[in-house]
Amino acid sequence: MRITKINEKNYKECVTLIYREKKEYFDFLFKNPIKIIEKAVSRSIPPFLPENSIVFEDNKGNVLGVLLFAPKSAFRHGYEKWFKVLGFKVFGTGLKLSSIIGQILINFTVDDVYMISVSGKSLDVEYELLYHFITSHEFSRIIADVPKSILEKYRIFGFVESQVFNDRIVRMHKKMSYKTASGIGWDTHPLVKDRKLVLGGIEIPYDFGLKGHSDADVLVHSIIDSLIGVSLKMDIGKVFPEDKVPEGMSSMKMLEEVLRMIKSKGYFPTSIDCVIISKYKLGQFREDIANNLSDTLSCPVSLKFKTGNEVYPESKGLGITSICVSNLIVI
Repeated sequence: MRITKINEKNYKECVTLIYREKKEYFDFLFKNPIKIIEKAVSRSIPPFLPENSIVFEDNKGNVLGVLLFAPKSAFRHGYEKWFKVLGFKVFGTGLKLSSIIGQILINFTVDDVYMISVSGKSLDVEYELLYHFITSHEFSRIIADVPKSILEKYRIFGFVESQVFNDRIVRMHKKMSYKTASGIGWDTHPLVKDRKLVLGGIEIPYDFGLKGHSDADVLVHSIIDSLIGVSLKMDIGKVFPEDKVPEGMSSMKMLEEVLRMIKSKGYFPTSIDCVIISKYKLGQFREDIANNLSDTLSCPVSLKFKTGNEVYPESKGLGITSICVSNLIVI
């Protein structure tokens, strides 16, 4: 996934998502709302300014989600441009908009920000847009006008109601703040012959592997436990019971599913620190493993390899243990 802004190539996809999220809101304001919003975005008519956007795209350039916001400065100038889009209909639209926005420039401080839309193809994408926005800007409060049909989504995001305008729209707000949390994970698997050894999604070229129902990636399992313990109050066996997981399943696929789950609850990893206890010298694979995990987790991953100094069963080649501490931001 890559982060960009609304631009000439993606603005139509972005507008479709923006309209879809708040259809009732834009249908109330405009006739032919998609065409009008497209013109407003393409011509940078306030408050639909592409510069004030965050867009997630996949590797093929398809839009996964968009967040469009407007600081107080975006409400001060440039409204004459609306005449070119709406003609004299601008007066009717202006009255409707005024009835919703009300005295926004009076009650709206320079530390506040108005969120026009946060819309994605899944809840975890929308939550990640909010996470990126909150951690990369320094406003104190987000204000949003929300159709009643999607109030529950905004409540999940932590917004609270502050004003009811009519039978369609509720104004909500959320503090632009976050908390930090840490989780610990631990896993051990016995070594067996004639099985692939997989650590952090990387196949290690040895003639033995780890015993387990999945691919037995002990490192990934400890990371999963550290993430879901602190966020979902569960362990890996609860989320992935053996009777429902295909034998030999990729642990990296499990990690990707866990990330979608925790992001949908507002938890985002910021760093992962792991210790692997093994008789065998694995340090030569450190960079490949760390890079693979970092790409998936979107945060730094550090690895330390220990032999146990002949104290632990791992020192005798009976198994491999992984211990992990994950740090997360919670929005």
